[in-house]
Amino acid sequence: MMKVCIFTTVHRPFDVRVFHRQARTLARAGYDVTLLAHGDENKTVQGIHIRTIARPKNRFFRLLSLFRFGFYCFREKANVYHFHDLECLPLGFLLKKVTGRAVIYDCHENYPETAYERVWYPDWVKPLLAKLIARFEPALAKQLDKVICVVADQKARFDAAGCDTALVRNVPRLEIFEQALQIEAPVQNRLIYLGGQSVARGARTLVDIMADLSETHPDIKLLCLGPFNEPHVEAETKAYVKHRGLDHTIEYINMVPHEKVPEYVTTSLIGLIPWQPHQQMLKMISPNKVFEYMACKIPIVASDLPSLKDIIVKSGAGVIVQADHVKAHADAIRKLLSDPDLCHQYAKQGHQYVQTHHNWDIEAQKLLGVYQHIEKASSL
Repeated sequence: MMKVCIFTTVHRPFDVRVFHRQARTLARAGYDVTLLAHGDENKTVQGIHIRTIARPKNRFFRLLSLFRFGFYCFREKANVYHFHDLECLPLGFLLKKVTGRAVIYDCHENYPETAYERVWYPDWVKPLLAKLIARFEPALAKQLDKVICVVADQKARFDAAGCDTALVRNVPRLEIFEQALQIEAPVQNRLIYLGGQSVARGARTLVDIMADLSETHPDIKLLCLGPFNEPHVEAETKAYVKHRGLDHTIEYINMVPHEKVPEYVTTSLIGLIPWQPHQQMLKMISPNKVFEYMACKIPIVASDLPSLKDIIVKSGAGVIVQADHVKAHADAIRKLLSDPDLCHQYAKQGHQYVQTHHNWDIEAQKLLGVYQHIEKASSL
């Protein structure tokens, strides 16, 4: 039995991709899986040994906690180390050089572009930081055994640097969504936005959309399910909600267990993705919420950014509108609310698409293929 140590300094122990998809897939396949993350309690869940390190007070202490992660990683004496964050790259490189064991870098995002979304950096620092990441990330990753990417152009970037890559998309496990659909709970008079909130991801735009929509549909609600990226963005957004008189129209829920997400989505009318033009958003990315909306059989209204347009046009799962045009978003929602047959058509097409093209049953085999290749190479 190969021993696998998964570690993340950024994500929670029960992160959807880290725990619910990858760790569970590996444990079910017979691997001995330990997951290291910031948290409060050590326990074994579904065969996965969760080992936690106290949550740091701020980002500076989070970086310092890398030393503690390193200590626990070395102590695990794993056959494979699999990490999920850019800031863990130096530790991954060190593990490879010192232990000689297999090391996998699971790259979730286009980090050079992500630098522009980090609101805590001064604007003049962001272009410099983006260039440094673009240069040094692939240089370090090349020294590792595998880089797992989530979209094709991300994979192409690492391929060009000489990295050994695999594409394992960020898509849902369909079983929990199918279970929610079978319950057939009554649909509520609300829209939904899933996932993290920031300025670039349309936190303020959502408020403006609901203000416009309330002129014709005063009873419609919006549920935003996911955390804000920064406390001050949350404070400013909620103050703006109050300023627009939408306190009773928009509800924010920070986090719910992953298994509960389908209950909220399947009982909503339309899924929204009002992302704004931004360096990170303009890259080809794989937004998980798109596929979760499809899996829950609800239509989508989304911005016309490359990734969203590509997926939604191919799938026929909804409507694409100009990203920074608030009224276009609101009008598209109005059209769907007035046409149940069109909603049903989009929902059906999206559901069929995610069942045949983008679901975790497909991607799990790719992940297991990576590990089988590593296992075979280590036995030679």
